Amino acid sequence: MVGGTSDDRLTVMGVLQAERARAEYRVWAAMLEFLDAERVRIERDVEPRLRELETAAVRSVIAQANGWSEDQAASRIHEAETARDDLPTVWKAFGDGEIDAARVSVIAAGAWKLTKQRSIGRLDARAVAYAATHTVGELRRWIKRFIAQVEPDEVEKRYEDIVAERRVTIHHDEDGTGSLYAENLPSYVLAGIDQRLDYAAKSLTDDDRTIAQRRADLFVDALDHIDPENEPARVPNLAIGVMVPASTLAGVDDQPAISADRDWFIPAHVLRTLAVSGDPFWYRLTVDDHDDVLATTYEGRYPSDHLRNAIRFRDGTCRYPGCMKKAQNCDLDHRQPLPDGPTNGENLWALCRHHHKLKTFNHATPIPRDDDWAWNINGAILTE
Repeated sequence: MVGGTSDDRLTVMGVLQAERARAEYRVWAAMLEFLDAERVRIERDVEPRLRELETAAVRSVIAQANGWSEDQAASRIHEAETARDDLPTVWKAFGDGEIDAARVSVIAAGAWKLTKQRSIGRLDARAVAYAATHTVGELRRWIKRFIAQVEPDEVEKRYEDIVAERRVTIHHDEDGTGSLYAENLPSYVLAGIDQRLDYAAKSLTDDDRTIAQRRADLFVDALDHIDPENEPARVPNLAIGVMVPASTLAGVDDQPAISADRDWFIPAHVLRTLAVSGDPFWYRLTVDDHDDVLATTYEGRYPSDHLRNAIRFRDGTCRYPGCMKKAQNCDLDHRQPLPDGPTNGENLWALCRHHHKLKTFNHATPIPRDDDWAWNINGAILTE
């Protein structure tokens, strides 16, 4: 992600990262070479009823040689075979040191969810360019979006199958504590719960508990009042942003809606139901010059609530390279400080408190680049 730097120490780090990636590739390639040779031997010398056990023994040997558990070894083998056999562009980039094993693992896992060979081919053609310039976390989100966009029908099928398995489980630890898991719930439901807990926790004043502790305690308090006769808790309307293709609302196709932070999806059929039943408020972020909320300039430092929501929906996360802090929990910062820079959508962006401070105290300086922005950090140029 470093576009250029005069600091040789940073250049060395980049070289070492590429060397590490090539070393990982050699380990994976040697593992597959050994496995392929052993499979040939097993097919030739081992009677059919014992072949599965012999193959398991080979995987165990591979695990021991690499210091992995047998489960880890099975996963690595699956990822490596997928990359080598189905993702040739990814495999070559791995061998050249452009991307590392962690990124190859994420891309391979994404390929497993695709059902059409042409979709896998598109993933192979596009993944390297993104993976080479973004963090592993950003890559995971990109893969999610890619899968949802190229095979929306399959997203809907998986959604229905997974939501049908929703459940709540409790695990007790040996120290008098435990964990509660709510699994396979719709993402839009969880996003609402998340925002309600945030709102309630931040509304408490003169409270020595951390925000995380307040959220946990409020959650337990709510569960203590489970009763069919109880009315649900009421809080002010919350803004849960999703970006909806117009073609989906019109019923032309089934592209899913994506959350403002680009981390989760709503399948098209669910979105259309919510659009009718949920009484949503729609922001139009790309319209003509007269009613585009992002094109409006406001006097003073603070934007209107509509502009604030629109910017957070647009940006999704902190705009600092690699940061995935949700925009709804970020500051709205002026790229060019007042009074030189106006309070409008073009000059405002979401920055988390940490990266906002870096910018404020000149440890990181945003610089314009055509239609985008980059960051100058002690001579290193980072792009979004």
